[in-house]
Amino acid sequence: MKLIAQIKLLPTPEQTQALRKTLEVANAACNYISEQAWGSQTFKQFPIHKLTYYDVKEMFGLTAQVVVRCISKVADAYKLDRKVKRTFKPHGAIAFDDRILTYKLDRMELSIWTVGADKRCPLPAENASLNCSKASMGKATCVWSKASFT
Repeated sequence: MKLIAQIKLLPTPEQTQALRKTLEVANAACNYISEQAWGSQTFKQFPIHKLTYYDVKEMFGLTAQVVVRCISKVADAYKLDRKVKRTFKPHGAIAFDDRILTYKLDRMELSIWTVGADKRCPLPAENASLNCSKASMGKATCVWSKASFT
């Protein structure tokens, strides 16, 4: 069974900037990965990983797991269509797993990796009804709403 919970965050302006920058860098990495995959006609995850992992990690300053998530995003995009080179918008969603994003429900906060440093964001009281064990928290998708940029 898959549990889906939409969690609202109220980051500080500094955290908002760091989160926005993280999405921009990760999606730029996805575009680089896609360019390499398209140029070599390599579309499956493991071969793309072998082709791009070390270059992406060094060029974009991403952690190992974020690079893996970016490679996965590109490989998934090519599963849909291999006839068109895939491109990614600067603020497109990035899937985060428990190595990148950690829920601290006892303290009502979330720790999330960003370019530069981890950020701890408080979870507003409206999220207090979450009753999830750590084991059930597998993957999250970081998405910006338009209100996030104000």
